[in-house]
Amino acid sequence: MARPEEDENGDDIRIMRKPLLDWVVENKMLYIILALSFVLYLATKIMLFALLTALSVIVLFIAESVYSAEKTGWKNELKEILVAVLVACAVWYGGGLLLHTSAPLDAVVSCSMLPNLERGDMVILQGGVAQAPEVSISQAEFSSNDWQAEKIVCAFCERVVNGSVVREPCVAATKLTDQGLIVTGEADQSGNLVKYECGTCMKQKDDGSATEVPCTKAVMVKGQRIAPNMSNDIVVYTPLQGDIFRGETIHRVLLRINADGQRYYLMKGDNNEQLDMQYGNSAAPQGKIVGRVLLRLPYLGYLKLFLFGFLGTPAGCDSVLLGH
Repeated sequence: MARPEEDENGDDIRIMRKPLLDWVVENKMLYIILALSFVLYLATKIMLFALLTALSVIVLFIAESVYSAEKTGWKNELKEILVAVLVACAVWYGGGLLLHTSAPLDAVVSCSMLPNLERGDMVILQGGVAQAPEVSISQAEFSSNDWQAEKIVCAFCERVVNGSVVREPCVAATKLTDQGLIVTGEADQSGNLVKYECGTCMKQKDDGSATEVPCTKAVMVKGQRIAPNMSNDIVVYTPLQGDIFRGETIHRVLLRINADGQRYYLMKGDNNEQLDMQYGNSAAPQGKIVGRVLLRLPYLGYLKLFLFGFLGTPAGCDSVLLGH
């Protein structure tokens, strides 16, 4: 007959282990560690605290399951876990059915929508046509446009004015390299369907300092000028294959193009200087729109971010775009 596991004093280690688990669970120690690590992350944005928060969630689930199983048995515990999973699935698919979307919830991963949406927000989505200014064109006009030529950005170009060299906002061509997008010179957009109006905006950092940056002030389509409008819908959309942005993206609609009943959307992050299309994305067709943002729930999206490995703070979270 096997002897129980003992320590050097002959005490059964299993007996010692059980009271420790009971004490941790009953005194909510893991909840305290979870809350403390999350608050420290929000205050410092240090990745270590994000990792500790994610580990706390995992350990908390395991500890609570083992504790409950010791009280009621594993069969009953597994049944409760299965019920919880079924309820979560019912809420997800039921919510999607009611809100007419395949994904009723999403989390904000980046800071491209500051200050209106913050990293770690959870958003509730609703399907339907996104509200924004609309320009009607023919499908032939849309299909014949060279959309690759639309992937040009607003930048500072040096020009000679009255004998002096000045830096002015201009529309510039770009090239994708290992270091990212680089400007290769001024671009000719005379033959483009969508034309960009460039200007300057202020980028204010957390320390209060501000820098003047080139930005897109408006677009022109068939003689109509459309500028960013904070009353337009914010949507979640799936970029097309080959686009520079990967994964579902949460940005505001700048313009809706109606090509003989087929809708396409031009997007822009509130905290981005350029449209998504200028960075290298395509105009998003209606079928790629997951849903419109109906409601924002602060902080709840961090659960998804941490559990899926989005621990580091991305670029752009230390500044906000002004005057656009």
